[in-house]
Amino acid sequence: MDMVIVFLALFFTSIATFSYLAYKLYRRSIDRWVQVGWGIWVMLSFSMFLSGFLSGDIVMMVFGLAIAFGNISLFFSYYIKSELGGAKRFLEVIFGAVSLGIIVYGYVITGSLILEVATLFIIITILIAFMLSYFLPRIHAKLKSQRP
Repeated sequence: MDMVIVFLALFFTSIATFSYLAYKLYRRSIDRWVQVGWGIWVMLSFSMFLSGFLSGDIVMMVFGLAIAFGNISLFFSYYIKSELGGAKRFLEVIFGAVSLGIIVYGYVITGSLILEVATLFIIITILIAFMLSYFLPRIHAKLKSQRP
């Protein structure tokens, strides 16, 4: 019962905070709405992980952690300006891979159907991306050479 009250208090506090932030940022600039989106994703990932941890639902914890590491990777992409571009890219790739690895690891550990579907979707998406990155430049060059 006490945890329900704590979660309700956190929920209403976060709603009030985001509403105030959205109001202030809307008055300044539309570009600031991106920051509101980042905040929502961070709160979503944290609340999913916490909810899964407290209820013992491993699938919810896996998705919460995967979203959190994906957010960290995107944060490095958009907000970190580095003179050492290689180190920045390396960290982006590592956190992105960890995000995907958490879902695959969660499926291996639990055998959950939803994590299986997510794992298959990730594998298929990666395979299609690699195939397109290999074939599209060749197709583009071939079409460019056939123009009169």
